[in-house]
Amino acid sequence: MTVRPPPARTLPARALCALVVLCASLLTACGGSGGDRTVTVLGSWTGAEREAFGAMLAGFERETGIDVKYTGTRDARAVLASELHDGHPPDTAVLANLGDLRAYAADGHLHPVGSASRGIAAALTTAAGPDGGRRPYGIVLKASVKSLLWYAPDTLPGGLAERLRDPSLTWDDLAAAVPGTADAPWCLGLEDTSQSGWPGTDWIEDLLLHLSGPEVYDAWVSGRLAWTSPEVRRAWREFGAVVRDAHGGNGGILLTGYGEAGHGMFADPPGCRFDHAGSFIPAFYAQAEGSPEPGRDFDFVPFPGRGTVEIGGDLLGMFRDTPAARRLVAYLTSEEAQRTWVERAGSGAYSLNRDIPPDDYPGDVPRRIAGLLAGAETVRFDASDSMPSVMAAAFNHAVLEYAADPADERLDAILTALDKVRRTTDFDA
Repeated sequence: MTVRPPPARTLPARALCALVVLCASLLTACGGSGGDRTVTVLGSWTGAEREAFGAMLAGFERETGIDVKYTGTRDARAVLASELHDGHPPDTAVLANLGDLRAYAADGHLHPVGSASRGIAAALTTAAGPDGGRRPYGIVLKASVKSLLWYAPDTLPGGLAERLRDPSLTWDDLAAAVPGTADAPWCLGLEDTSQSGWPGTDWIEDLLLHLSGPEVYDAWVSGRLAWTSPEVRRAWREFGAVVRDAHGGNGGILLTGYGEAGHGMFADPPGCRFDHAGSFIPAFYAQAEGSPEPGRDFDFVPFPGRGTVEIGGDLLGMFRDTPAARRLVAYLTSEEAQRTWVERAGSGAYSLNRDIPPDDYPGDVPRRIAGLLAGAETVRFDASDSMPSVMAAAFNHAVLEYAADPADERLDAILTALDKVRRTTDFDA
Protein backbone atom coordinates (compact mmCIF):
# COMPACT_ATOMS: atom_id res chain seq x y z
CA MET A 1 0.00 0.00 0.00
CA THR A 2 0.90 3.64 -0.26
CA VAL A 3 2.13 5.62 2.72
CA ARG A 4 -1.37 5.72 4.03
CA PRO A 5 -2.98 8.85 5.44
CA PRO A 6 -4.15 8.56 9.05
CA PRO A 7 -7.29 6.39 9.23
CA ALA A 8 -10.76 7.83 9.06
CA ARG A 9 -12.12 8.35 12.55
CA THR A 10 -15.71 7.77 13.55
CA LEU A 11 -17.38 11.12 14.10
CA PRO A 12 -19.37 11.68 17.30
CA ALA A 13 -23.11 12.02 16.65
CA ARG A 14 -23.26 15.73 17.49
CA ALA A 15 -20.26 16.51 15.32
CA LEU A 16 -21.74 14.53 12.43
CA CYS A 17 -25.05 16.37 12.71
CA ALA A 18 -23.26 19.72 12.81
CA LEU A 19 -21.25 18.71 9.76
CA VAL A 20 -24.37 17.77 7.83
CA VAL A 21 -26.03 21.10 8.68
CA LEU A 22 -22.90 23.03 7.71
CA CYS A 23 -22.59 21.18 4.42
CA ALA A 24 -26.24 21.77 3.60
CA SER A 25 -25.85 25.51 4.09
CA LEU A 26 -22.44 25.90 2.44
CA LEU A 27 -22.45 23.33 -0.34
CA THR A 28 -19.62 24.77 -2.37
CA ALA A 29 -17.40 24.97 0.69
CA CYS A 30 -17.95 21.45 1.99
CA GLY A 31 -19.50 19.52 -0.87
CA GLY A 32 -22.09 19.82 -3.59
CA SER A 33 -21.67 20.91 -7.16
CA GLY A 34 -19.74 24.01 -8.00
CA GLY A 35 -21.47 24.63 -11.36
CA ASP A 36 -19.85 25.30 -14.73
CA ARG A 37 -17.20 27.75 -13.50
CA THR A 38 -16.43 26.13 -10.15
CA VAL A 39 -15.47 22.59 -9.21
CA THR A 40 -15.30 21.13 -5.71
CA VAL A 41 -12.68 18.63 -4.54
CA LEU A 42 -12.64 16.73 -1.24
CA GLY A 43 -9.43 15.12 -0.06
CA SER A 44 -7.39 14.09 2.96
CA TRP A 45 -4.27 16.06 2.11
CA THR A 46 -2.99 18.71 4.47
CA GLY A 47 0.46 20.24 4.92
CA ALA A 48 3.07 19.54 2.23
CA GLU A 49 0.78 17.25 0.23
CA ARG A 50 -1.95 19.88 0.17
CA GLU A 51 0.62 22.42 -1.02
CA ALA A 52 1.74 20.12 -3.84
CA PHE A 53 -1.84 19.36 -4.90
CA GLY A 54 -2.64 23.06 -4.69
CA ALA A 55 0.11 23.77 -7.22
CA MET A 56 -1.55 21.30 -9.62
CA LEU A 57 -4.93 22.95 -9.10
CA ALA A 58 -3.46 26.43 -9.60
CA GLY A 59 -2.25 25.39 -13.04
CA PHE A 60 -5.74 24.21 -13.92
CA GLU A 61 -7.27 27.51 -12.74
CA ARG A 62 -4.81 29.52 -14.82
CA GLU A 63 -5.47 27.45 -17.93
CA THR A 64 -9.26 27.28 -17.71
CA GLY A 65 -10.45 30.17 -15.54
CA ILE A 66 -12.43 27.63 -13.51
CA ASP A 67 -12.27 28.10 -9.74
CA VAL A 68 -11.36 25.03 -7.67
CA LYS A 69 -12.63 24.79 -4.09
CA TYR A 70 -10.59 22.19 -2.22
CA THR A 71 -11.56 20.88 1.23
CA GLY A 72 -8.74 19.02 2.97
CA THR A 73 -9.48 16.99 6.09
CA ARG A 74 -8.07 13.85 7.67
CA ASP A 75 -11.70 12.73 8.06
CA ALA A 76 -12.29 12.86 4.29
CA ARG A 77 -13.68 9.32 4.15
CA ALA A 78 -16.30 10.03 6.82
CA VAL A 79 -17.11 13.44 5.34
CA LEU A 80 -17.66 11.91 1.90
CA ALA A 81 -20.01 9.27 3.35
CA SER A 82 -21.97 12.01 5.12
CA GLU A 83 -22.28 14.15 1.99
CA LEU A 84 -23.40 11.19 -0.12
CA HIS A 85 -26.03 10.35 2.49
CA ASP A 86 -27.21 13.96 2.48
CA GLY A 87 -27.41 14.01 -1.33
CA HIS A 88 -24.76 16.70 -1.77
CA PRO A 89 -21.46 15.00 -2.66
CA PRO A 90 -18.49 17.00 -3.93
CA ASP A 91 -17.91 17.11 -7.67
CA THR A 92 -14.74 15.07 -7.18
CA ALA A 93 -12.99 13.39 -4.25
CA VAL A 94 -9.62 11.81 -3.55
CA LEU A 95 -10.21 8.19 -2.54
CA ALA A 96 -8.18 6.26 -0.01
CA ASN A 97 -7.92 3.06 -2.03
CA LEU A 98 -9.09 1.10 -5.04
CA GLY A 99 -11.51 -0.90 -2.93
CA ASP A 100 -13.46 2.26 -2.14
CA LEU A 101 -13.48 3.27 -5.80
CA ARG A 102 -14.92 -0.11 -6.79
CA ALA A 103 -17.58 0.03 -4.09
CA TYR A 104 -18.69 3.55 -5.09
CA ALA A 105 -18.74 2.57 -8.76
CA ALA A 106 -20.89 -0.50 -8.10
CA ASP A 107 -23.33 1.58 -6.02
CA GLY A 108 -23.74 4.13 -8.81
CA HIS A 109 -22.16 7.03 -6.91
CA LEU A 110 -19.25 7.46 -9.32
CA HIS A 111 -19.34 8.51 -12.97
CA PRO A 112 -17.00 6.94 -15.55
CA VAL A 113 -14.06 9.18 -16.42
CA GLY A 114 -13.71 8.00 -20.02
CA SER A 115 -10.46 8.80 -21.81
CA ALA A 116 -9.15 10.87 -18.87
CA SER A 117 -7.79 7.58 -17.52
CA ARG A 118 -5.33 6.16 -20.04
CA GLY A 119 -2.81 3.35 -20.38
CA ILE A 120 -1.85 1.54 -17.20
CA ALA A 121 -4.08 3.78 -15.10
CA ALA A 122 -7.16 2.89 -17.14
CA ALA A 123 -6.58 -0.82 -16.57
CA LEU A 124 -5.99 -0.31 -12.85
CA THR A 125 -9.08 1.86 -12.25
CA THR A 126 -11.55 -0.14 -14.34
CA ALA A 127 -14.47 -1.33 -12.24
CA ALA A 128 -17.99 -2.70 -12.62
CA GLY A 129 -20.75 -0.08 -12.59
CA PRO A 130 -24.32 -0.65 -11.41
CA ASP A 131 -25.20 -2.07 -14.84
CA GLY A 132 -22.33 -4.57 -14.64
CA GLY A 133 -20.40 -2.82 -17.41
CA ARG A 134 -16.69 -2.31 -16.75
CA ARG A 135 -15.21 1.16 -17.34
CA PRO A 136 -12.48 3.37 -15.85
CA TYR A 137 -14.04 5.09 -12.85
CA GLY A 138 -11.07 7.09 -11.61
CA ILE A 139 -7.65 8.51 -12.28
CA VAL A 140 -4.35 7.92 -10.49
CA LEU A 141 -3.18 11.31 -9.25
CA LYS A 142 0.16 10.00 -8.06
CA ALA A 143 1.70 6.61 -7.45
CA SER A 144 4.21 5.06 -5.10
CA VAL A 145 6.35 2.10 -6.15
CA LYS A 146 6.15 -0.77 -3.68
CA SER A 147 8.42 -3.55 -4.96
CA LEU A 148 11.70 -2.23 -3.53
CA LEU A 149 14.34 -3.59 -1.16
CA TRP A 150 16.57 -1.02 0.55
CA TYR A 151 20.03 -1.51 2.02
CA ALA A 152 23.10 0.42 3.20
CA PRO A 153 25.89 -0.60 0.78
CA ASP A 154 28.78 0.02 3.19
CA THR A 155 27.40 -2.44 5.74
CA LEU A 156 27.16 -5.47 3.42
CA PRO A 157 29.77 -8.22 3.04
CA GLY A 158 32.08 -7.89 0.07
CA GLY A 159 30.46 -8.63 -3.29
CA LEU A 160 26.89 -8.84 -2.00
CA ALA A 161 25.89 -5.37 -3.17
CA GLU A 162 26.98 -6.26 -6.70
CA ARG A 163 25.11 -9.58 -6.49
CA LEU A 164 21.95 -7.75 -5.49
CA ARG A 165 22.10 -5.73 -8.70
CA ASP A 166 22.32 -8.85 -10.88
CA PRO A 167 19.09 -9.02 -12.97
CA SER A 168 19.12 -12.82 -12.69
CA LEU A 169 18.80 -12.66 -8.88
CA THR A 170 15.86 -14.72 -7.60
CA TRP A 171 14.01 -14.55 -4.32
CA ASP A 172 15.52 -17.90 -3.32
CA ASP A 173 19.01 -16.49 -3.98
CA LEU A 174 18.29 -13.46 -1.83
CA ALA A 175 16.62 -15.45 0.95
CA ALA A 176 19.70 -17.70 1.13
CA ALA A 177 22.17 -14.78 1.19
CA VAL A 178 20.47 -12.45 3.67
CA PRO A 179 20.77 -14.57 6.86
CA GLY A 180 24.57 -14.60 6.52
CA THR A 181 24.79 -10.82 6.81
CA ALA A 182 23.62 -10.49 10.45
CA ASP A 183 21.85 -12.32 13.25
CA ALA A 184 18.69 -10.27 12.54
CA PRO A 185 19.13 -8.95 8.99
CA TRP A 186 15.61 -7.76 8.19
CA CYS A 187 14.32 -4.35 9.25
CA LEU A 188 10.59 -4.62 9.90
CA GLY A 189 8.00 -2.50 11.66
CA LEU A 190 4.27 -3.21 11.50
CA GLU A 191 2.91 -0.40 13.68
CA ASP A 192 0.76 2.35 12.14
CA THR A 193 -1.95 3.23 14.69
CA SER A 194 -5.27 1.60 13.73
CA GLN A 195 -3.90 0.51 10.36
CA SER A 196 -1.05 -1.52 11.83
CA GLY A 197 -0.14 -4.58 9.82
CA TRP A 198 -0.07 -3.15 6.30
CA PRO A 199 3.74 -3.38 5.93
CA GLY A 200 3.26 -7.14 6.34
CA THR A 201 0.47 -7.25 3.75
CA ASP A 202 2.87 -5.45 1.37
CA TRP A 203 5.45 -8.18 1.98
CA ILE A 204 2.99 -11.01 1.29
CA GLU A 205 1.64 -9.27 -1.82
CA ASP A 206 5.11 -8.80 -3.32
CA LEU A 207 6.05 -12.39 -2.53
CA LEU A 208 2.91 -13.78 -4.16
CA LEU A 209 3.17 -11.50 -7.19
CA HIS A 210 6.84 -12.25 -7.87
CA LEU A 211 6.87 -15.94 -6.97
CA SER A 212 3.58 -16.99 -8.59
CA GLY A 213 2.92 -14.33 -11.24
CA PRO A 214 0.21 -11.79 -12.05
CA GLU A 215 -2.48 -14.32 -13.02
CA VAL A 216 -2.36 -15.95 -9.59
CA TYR A 217 -2.20 -12.52 -7.94
CA ASP A 218 -5.26 -11.31 -9.85
CA ALA A 219 -7.23 -14.41 -8.93
CA TRP A 220 -6.38 -13.89 -5.26
CA VAL A 221 -7.21 -10.17 -5.24
CA SER A 222 -10.57 -10.82 -6.92
CA GLY A 223 -11.54 -13.50 -4.40
CA ARG A 224 -11.31 -16.38 -6.87
CA LEU A 225 -8.22 -17.99 -5.30
CA ALA A 226 -8.43 -19.41 -1.80
CA TRP A 227 -6.17 -18.12 0.96
CA THR A 228 -5.39 -21.76 1.69
CA SER A 229 -4.04 -22.35 -1.83
CA PRO A 230 -0.40 -23.52 -2.10
CA GLU A 231 0.67 -20.27 -3.76
CA VAL A 232 -0.76 -18.02 -1.06
CA ARG A 233 0.45 -20.32 1.70
CA ARG A 234 3.99 -20.18 0.34
CA ALA A 235 3.97 -16.37 0.33
CA TRP A 236 2.89 -16.37 3.99
CA ARG A 237 5.56 -18.90 4.96
CA GLU A 238 8.28 -16.86 3.24
CA PHE A 239 7.04 -13.82 5.15
CA GLY A 240 7.20 -15.89 8.33
CA ALA A 241 10.90 -16.55 7.66
CA VAL A 242 11.45 -12.78 7.35
CA VAL A 243 9.66 -12.22 10.67
CA ARG A 244 11.84 -14.78 12.42
CA ASP A 245 14.96 -13.02 11.10
CA ALA A 246 13.73 -9.50 11.85
CA HIS A 247 15.49 -7.01 14.10
CA GLY A 248 13.65 -6.61 17.38
CA GLY A 249 12.01 -10.03 17.36
CA ASN A 250 8.30 -10.76 17.13
CA GLY A 251 7.32 -8.37 19.90
CA GLY A 252 9.56 -5.60 18.61
CA ILE A 253 8.21 -5.53 15.08
CA LEU A 254 4.64 -5.22 16.37
CA LEU A 255 5.58 -2.05 18.26
CA THR A 256 7.98 -0.50 15.74
CA GLY A 257 6.60 2.12 13.36
CA TYR A 258 6.97 1.38 9.65
CA GLY A 259 8.89 4.61 9.08
CA GLU A 260 11.39 3.94 11.87
CA ALA A 261 12.16 0.28 11.16
CA GLY A 262 14.88 1.04 8.58
CA HIS A 263 16.77 3.39 10.89
CA GLY A 264 18.59 0.31 12.19
CA MET A 265 20.56 0.16 8.94
CA PHE A 266 22.32 3.40 9.90
CA ALA A 267 23.21 2.51 13.49
CA ASP A 268 26.75 1.67 14.59
CA PRO A 269 26.85 -1.28 14.53
CA PRO A 270 23.87 -1.79 12.19
CA GLY A 271 20.82 -3.30 13.82
CA CYS A 272 19.50 -4.68 10.51
CA ARG A 273 20.63 -4.76 6.86
CA PHE A 274 17.59 -4.84 4.56
CA ASP A 275 14.25 -3.03 4.50
CA HIS A 276 11.26 -3.79 2.27
CA ALA A 277 9.50 -0.48 1.71
CA GLY A 278 7.98 1.72 -0.97
CA SER A 279 9.38 4.73 -2.80
CA PHE A 280 8.19 7.00 0.02
CA ILE A 281 10.73 5.64 2.52
CA PRO A 282 13.73 7.95 1.79
CA ALA A 283 11.88 10.76 3.56
CA PHE A 284 11.80 8.60 6.71
CA TYR A 285 15.44 7.52 6.36
CA ALA A 286 16.44 11.18 6.25
CA GLN A 287 15.16 11.50 9.84
CA ALA A 288 17.66 8.91 11.13
CA GLU A 289 20.80 9.97 12.96
CA GLY A 290 23.32 11.48 10.57
CA SER A 291 20.64 12.40 8.00
CA PRO A 292 21.43 9.57 5.55
CA GLU A 293 21.37 10.52 1.88
CA PRO A 294 20.02 8.41 -1.02
CA GLY A 295 22.66 6.92 -3.27
CA ARG A 296 25.41 7.55 -0.74
CA ASP A 297 24.18 6.00 2.51
CA PHE A 298 21.38 3.81 1.18
CA ASP A 299 20.22 2.36 -2.11
CA PHE A 300 17.59 -0.02 -3.46
CA VAL A 301 17.14 -3.00 -5.74
CA PRO A 302 13.88 -4.20 -7.31
CA PHE A 303 12.11 -7.10 -5.66
CA PRO A 304 13.61 -10.17 -7.39
CA GLY A 305 11.85 -11.83 -10.29
CA ARG A 306 9.46 -11.50 -13.21
CA GLY A 307 9.90 -7.80 -14.17
CA THR A 308 6.74 -7.01 -12.22
CA VAL A 309 6.03 -3.96 -10.05
CA GLU A 310 3.40 -3.43 -7.38
CA ILE A 311 2.25 0.14 -6.80
CA GLY A 312 0.05 2.09 -4.45
CA GLY A 313 -1.66 5.27 -5.47
CA ASP A 314 -3.93 8.17 -4.66
CA LEU A 315 -7.08 8.04 -6.77
CA LEU A 316 -9.64 10.66 -7.72
CA GLY A 317 -13.24 9.88 -8.62
CA MET A 318 -15.99 12.02 -10.13
CA PHE A 319 -19.21 12.09 -8.10
CA ARG A 320 -20.95 14.79 -10.19
CA ASP A 321 -20.76 14.75 -13.96
CA THR A 322 -20.34 18.47 -14.69
CA PRO A 323 -18.34 20.13 -17.48
CA ALA A 324 -16.00 21.69 -14.93
CA ALA A 325 -15.43 18.36 -13.18
CA ARG A 326 -14.67 16.62 -16.47
CA ARG A 327 -12.16 19.32 -17.42
CA LEU A 328 -10.43 19.00 -14.06
CA VAL A 329 -10.22 15.19 -14.24
CA ALA A 330 -8.75 15.39 -17.74
CA TYR A 331 -6.24 18.06 -16.71
CA LEU A 332 -4.94 16.23 -13.63
CA THR A 333 -3.63 13.33 -15.72
CA SER A 334 -1.94 15.62 -18.26
CA GLU A 335 1.82 15.89 -18.52
CA GLU A 336 1.75 19.48 -17.26
CA ALA A 337 -0.19 18.63 -14.12
CA GLN A 338 1.74 15.48 -13.34
CA ARG A 339 5.07 17.25 -13.65
CA THR A 340 3.98 19.76 -11.03
CA TRP A 341 3.98 17.04 -8.39
CA VAL A 342 6.65 14.55 -9.44
CA GLU A 343 9.30 17.23 -10.04
CA ARG A 344 9.02 18.47 -6.45
CA ALA A 345 12.14 17.28 -4.64
CA GLY A 346 11.31 14.88 -1.82
CA SER A 347 7.67 14.42 -2.84
CA GLY A 348 8.05 10.67 -3.39
CA ALA A 349 5.40 10.95 -6.11
CA TYR A 350 5.57 8.97 -9.36
CA SER A 351 3.43 9.33 -12.45
CA LEU A 352 1.77 6.73 -14.64
CA ASN A 353 1.86 9.23 -17.52
CA ARG A 354 4.44 7.74 -19.89
CA ASP A 355 5.09 11.18 -21.44
CA ILE A 356 7.22 12.02 -18.39
CA PRO A 357 10.59 10.27 -18.86
CA PRO A 358 12.54 8.97 -15.85
CA ASP A 359 15.33 11.51 -16.47
CA ASP A 360 12.94 14.31 -15.51
CA TYR A 361 12.67 13.16 -11.90
CA PRO A 362 14.74 15.02 -9.28
CA GLY A 363 17.74 12.93 -8.20
CA ASP A 364 19.40 9.68 -9.20
CA VAL A 365 17.40 7.35 -6.93
CA PRO A 366 13.98 8.74 -8.01
CA ARG A 367 15.09 8.50 -11.65
CA ARG A 368 15.97 4.84 -11.27
CA ILE A 369 12.69 4.10 -9.49
CA ALA A 370 10.81 5.88 -12.28
CA GLY A 371 12.77 3.83 -14.80
CA LEU A 372 11.79 0.63 -13.01
CA LEU A 373 8.12 1.64 -13.21
CA ALA A 374 8.36 2.72 -16.84
CA GLY A 375 10.12 -0.49 -17.88
CA ALA A 376 8.00 -2.96 -15.94
CA GLU A 377 6.39 -5.71 -17.99
CA THR A 378 3.51 -5.91 -15.52
CA VAL A 379 2.13 -3.36 -13.04
CA ARG A 380 -0.35 -4.32 -10.35
CA PHE A 381 -2.12 -2.26 -7.69
CA ASP A 382 -1.63 -2.97 -4.00
CA ALA A 383 -3.76 -6.03 -3.21
CA SER A 384 -5.13 -5.03 0.17
CA ASP A 385 -6.03 -1.60 -1.21
CA SER A 386 -7.91 -3.36 -4.02
CA MET A 387 -9.90 -5.75 -1.85
CA PRO A 388 -13.26 -4.96 -0.24
CA SER A 389 -12.72 -3.17 3.06
CA VAL A 390 -13.86 -6.11 5.21
CA MET A 391 -11.37 -8.44 3.49
CA ALA A 392 -8.56 -5.90 3.74
CA ALA A 393 -9.22 -5.40 7.45
CA ALA A 394 -9.15 -9.15 8.06
CA PHE A 395 -5.86 -9.38 6.11
CA ASN A 396 -4.26 -6.69 8.29
CA HIS A 397 -5.42 -8.38 11.48
CA ALA A 398 -4.19 -11.78 10.28
CA VAL A 399 -0.72 -10.37 9.59
CA LEU A 400 -0.46 -9.08 13.16
CA GLU A 401 -1.68 -12.42 14.55
CA TYR A 402 0.81 -14.39 12.45
CA ALA A 403 3.73 -12.04 13.15
CA ALA A 404 3.26 -12.56 16.89
CA ASP A 405 4.10 -16.25 16.40
CA PRO A 406 4.88 -17.30 12.80
CA ALA A 407 4.52 -21.04 13.32
CA ASP A 408 3.25 -23.33 10.55
CA GLU A 409 0.65 -24.94 12.79
CA ARG A 410 -0.92 -21.53 13.47
CA LEU A 411 -0.84 -20.54 9.80
CA ASP A 412 -3.43 -23.15 8.83
CA ALA A 413 -6.01 -21.67 11.21
CA ILE A 414 -5.23 -18.10 10.12
CA LEU A 415 -5.64 -18.86 6.41
CA THR A 416 -8.80 -20.89 7.02
CA ALA A 417 -10.30 -17.93 8.89
CA LEU A 418 -9.40 -15.60 6.01
CA ASP A 419 -11.11 -17.97 3.59
CA LYS A 420 -14.30 -17.76 5.65
CA VAL A 421 -14.25 -13.99 5.20
CA ARG A 422 -13.57 -14.39 1.47
CA ARG A 423 -16.56 -16.66 0.96
CA THR A 424 -18.94 -14.18 2.58
CA THR A 425 -17.58 -11.04 0.89
CA ASP A 426 -18.70 -9.52 -2.41
CA PHE A 427 -15.69 -8.89 -4.67
CA ASP A 428 -15.46 -6.81 -7.83
CA ALA A 429 -15.82 -9.32 -10.66
